[in-house]
Amino acid sequence: MMTQDRPSLAVFHNLPSGGGVRVLAGMLEHLCGEYRVTAHFPEGSERLTSSLGCVLREWPFPGGRRMSGPRRVMAPVSLTARLKALDRLCRKIAEEINGSADLVLVHNSMYLAAPPLLRYLQPPSAYYCYEFPRHIYEPALIMRSRNRVQHLLLSGLRKRERRMDRAAALSADLMLVLSSWMAMRVRDIYGVSAETVRPGVDTERFFPDGSVSREGFVLSVGALWPFKGHETAMESISAIPAGSRPALRVVADREYPGYSKRLLSASRKLEVRLEILRGITDDELIDLYRRAGAVLCCQMNEPYGMVPLEAMACGCPVVAVDEGGFRDNIRNGENGLLVPRDPVDISRALLNVLDDRERAAALGARAREFATAERTVRTGAERLSEVLGKLLSKT
Repeated sequence: MMTQDRPSLAVFHNLPSGGGVRVLAGMLEHLCGEYRVTAHFPEGSERLTSSLGCVLREWPFPGGRRMSGPRRVMAPVSLTARLKALDRLCRKIAEEINGSADLVLVHNSMYLAAPPLLRYLQPPSAYYCYEFPRHIYEPALIMRSRNRVQHLLLSGLRKRERRMDRAAALSADLMLVLSSWMAMRVRDIYGVSAETVRPGVDTERFFPDGSVSREGFVLSVGALWPFKGHETAMESISAIPAGSRPALRVVADREYPGYSKRLLSASRKLEVRLEILRGITDDELIDLYRRAGAVLCCQMNEPYGMVPLEAMACGCPVVAVDEGGFRDNIRNGENGLLVPRDPVDISRALLNVLDDRERAAALGARAREFATAERTVRTGAERLSEVLGKLLSKT
């Protein structure tokens, strides 16, 4: 259903707060110049701002509220009910989109991965797969439940999630991914080829400040979940001799229940000075990037990694494990350091930038150059616009 003026683009997202929403918002601002954009999102998703220039459509979704009390105890039943409610909601949203949109861009659902919406769409659709359901496809790495008994009780739910995610993902006319590593995993999991659209960072907001001096602390940014690598960061810092051991600051927006207590207990045993910062603003985060001696990224198979890109845009040296999507942006020894997932190797790399401020400054400067040349919001949005345009032209 083509229109006489700009084509209409429907966007769906069910993302929580964090880097994913910043990526979406940055790209939407660019796409609004080419499309008439309506963004649909269920209640409980991170809200977008009207300043982006698109129409915002929030859909009531009581089933998406955070589980607590009896609902948490009855997790297999409650989570199954939530998936059914999400499916019903997606049917309703699809009915509205099918009658108004020329093209649909679908982002992840925090409750599933590929949202059921994809199954009910009539216009051509692109699924931007930020992340597959890792608790299903990487069970040794990520467990939703706290113990083996709960894990067993949730086996039926995981089978349902796997069926729903796969059916939705394969309903998309085009799959988009963040990195080369994600393209490989999507081939392995879904058996399809995907277009890679690497997001960028707002380099006009994330930038170095020459009036701010770098301090000796190490920064680790990511949700308080085991696979985000904060424990590896602490173990690596503990491998540094006590007299030279830097403090670790962890910035997080979400938490796996009880994980902060686990980190604090581990920090005391490892004799690492740990500070956990929750709910800080983007401006406060930028200030930390500008003052940190290094940003340490130990996330396990991170699909892409906006944290190192944000740090790089601020001229901060980055030390990251050599895996996942980090490899798409960090060029070892040029604009950052990639190291094996070994605390001793990581500690040596940290000391390399903390003790040699001249080299740290050079790495930070080249990192900033890379971000501004190759990984801005505009470069990512232009690539997204290119692949969406090709999809639309096929109709």
